[in-house]
Amino acid sequence: MTPYMDPVLFKAAEAGDIDPFENYQTCLDQLLTPDENTILHVYLGNQSIEPEFTDFVDIILEMCPPLLLQANKKGEILWQEDCAKALPTDPESGVTEAKMMLRMTNEEQDTALHVAARNSQIHVVEILTKEDPEFSYSANVHGETPLYIAVSGWGTWVIDEILTNCISVDYGGPNGRTALHAAIREGDRVSETARKLLEKEKKLTKTTDDNGWSPLHYGAYYDWSARTVKVLLEYDASAAYIAETEIVSGCPACCELVDKRGWNALHYALASKDTKAFEECPKIPLLARLGTKKDDKGNTPFHLIAALAHEKKQWGRVLYEGALCGLNKRKLSVDDIYFGNLGEILVINPL
Repeated sequence: MTPYMDPVLFKAAEAGDIDPFENYQTCLDQLLTPDENTILHVYLGNQSIEPEFTDFVDIILEMCPPLLLQANKKGEILWQEDCAKALPTDPESGVTEAKMMLRMTNEEQDTALHVAARNSQIHVVEILTKEDPEFSYSANVHGETPLYIAVSGWGTWVIDEILTNCISVDYGGPNGRTALHAAIREGDRVSETARKLLEKEKKLTKTTDDNGWSPLHYGAYYDWSARTVKVLLEYDASAAYIAETEIVSGCPACCELVDKRGWNALHYALASKDTKAFEECPKIPLLARLGTKKDDKGNTPFHLIAALAHEKKQWGRVLYEGALCGLNKRKLSVDDIYFGNLGEILVINPL
């Protein structure tokens, strides 16, 4: 069994002190921590986001080149600009060792770009994307691509670097979502990021998540100011799904559309739990007729209102219209749900 790295050597690696390693040139790759971190992991892991570079990495790699691609227990290698300078190239290979390193993944299938995007390391993201612009960074085990991570964390400059430098961009995220879904869900400064994404990939407006929600569904639920919706429709008016006067008048057929659960625009308005938003919808004739339309469980929007009425009493004033809605598939009327306080049997969750 290989002994763990001596504490004196560990501290020397942290400090970037090369002298103690002169006597270990033939076995530098065997100096490991319990997590199998090498002296390069220890050194680079002790640096700040924008480290003050020294010759430590260059000298260590001259002494022991295999350390460059040596991973720890989690499959992690640490990419920094120091390493980029030291990487050899093979003119006969289709992929340089630098690119091989960029494309390596850890146990969660994160590449160096995933990690840099998650930590908003703009300088590192710039190096990585310019070094290997042709590579399409796919999703990790959680379904996250570097771009999706950057958008979810509001790494504005990171987003710009990826979109500008990468020739082939993967926009995917978990549960069928895309970076555009993530941008809208984050809320603030949505329209700016949405525009950047749509300038690169217009078809994102039509991509739905695993629940059948398009970016316009997200816009309807998360941003009732309709700023995001208008941006989306500028790029693709045919993707209209939501209930807003100006949009409905321009795309009247959108009122007939439902998601995989059979939810229509009024179901969405209700899911926002915004009574004002819901009360405005029936004022639009094309939307008013949706009040008696049932989803796949037989629930009209008013069935769902009855479930919410005990949580928010202001919903009670719109319940009187529910008398004409009939029974759902559990043979429950709007009154049954309201007076029996049976709201817990209904799932009112948009995602």
